[in-house]
Amino acid sequence: MVTVSPLYPHRGIDLGPMVIPLPADGSILGMEGWHYIHTPGHSPGHISLFRAEDKVLIAGDAFITVKQESVFAVVTQQQAVHGPPAYFTTDWDEAEQSVRQLALLDPKIALTGHGAPMSDAELPKQLAHLCKNFKEVAVPTQGKYV
Repeated sequence: MVTVSPLYPHRGIDLGPMVIPLPADGSILGMEGWHYIHTPGHSPGHISLFRAEDKVLIAGDAFITVKQESVFAVVTQQQAVHGPPAYFTTDWDEAEQSVRQLALLDPKIALTGHGAPMSDAELPKQLAHLCKNFKEVAVPTQGKYV
């Protein structure tokens, strides 16, 4: 990731008037049945989306299903639950709390910002493992993003 990082954009995007505040009640305009959940850690304003009716979770980068720090995993799309991408997670304590909050929803299907959707029996087991061992398996031990 370090090698290709010079290719990433280095300036923000001005979304101006296209950005509107979300309602305080967690609802999402135009998405009946869905609610947003504030899941900071990867970024301060990060949200995830959840539909309780069928327990579908759009987790964004709160957790991911393909480890972004592994070129092999990215190329092969090797599926497994991991913490948020280490190269851009701003607060590891908040990230851990967000993962715990999402795991408590007991999602049946998880769609993440990196990796294919996950819906098999491995999802709850791997989410539980991530929650129990977050500091050991998700938080980097060295480098800029510790």
